[in-house]
Amino acid sequence: MAKAIWEGRECDVRVDSDLESNWSVSILSGEFDPVSLIQRPAAPVIIKVRAKTRWLALDQGLRSLKAQGKIADYSLEPRPAKEIAAEEAEKARRAASRVIGAKAAAEEEEAE
Repeated sequence: MAKAIWEGRECDVRVDSDLESNWSVSILSGEFDPVSLIQRPAAPVIIKVRAKTRWLALDQGLRSLKAQGKIADYSLEPRPAKEIAAEEAEKARRAASRVIGAKAAAEEEEAE
């Protein structure tokens, strides 16, 4: 669970997926929205980011908010091992397809 320091208070952080790789990172103050008919948390700071995964969106959003001076600090759990392994597998797959494509192009040139 991620936490952020906003105006001297430790606040929860929520990440919601908008569309595909668009994410919304919200810092929740613990206060409730005074305008809403239902009791829901008021989000004092929200940033939109593009990222492949939830964790990457959370990391990017919190870094950006800290760089902008909107939050004082944050804490974040380490990136899940499954996510790292999936990214490495995808990189290996792309590299293999590039090698196969290069070999096919070279063979095609030799045949001409």
